[in-house]
Amino acid sequence: MKEADEVLETIRKCFELGRNGLFEEFTALHAENYTRFSDLPPLRLQERDEALKLKASLLTELVDFEYEIINPTVELMEDMALAVFYMRYKGLAVNDYAFEGQMVNVTVRCSVVLQKSEHGWRIVHEHMSRTLEGLLPD
Repeated sequence: MKEADEVLETIRKCFELGRNGLFEEFTALHAENYTRFSDLPPLRLQERDEALKLKASLLTELVDFEYEIINPTVELMEDMALAVFYMRYKGLAVNDYAFEGQMVNVTVRCSVVLQKSEHGWRIVHEHMSRTLEGLLPD
């Protein structure tokens, strides 16, 4: 497998592990100094513990969570990689207290920085920002 493919596989694996509640393996794919800017509140830099908790909750709390990685590109620089892509994700956000739900269908621009270690690629930083509704790449 080419290194660029390994990088994208690490990102996909992260989503799959989180979606399936395999949090130990999910957490292990993130570097100790992991940080994140999310398209969801809080809209500030999130440090590792908070970022992992919020990312995992998105993956598990949206009912029927689905995602699609669109137009990915990977730049490799020695032991670092930068993956950029659009991602569409959707699912049903359920408010258990009100017994109601709302469909979420969002497209975000993503930049993911990874570092290669003896255990494989680890996510160091993620930045996600929402696109205008319905906007997709040309």
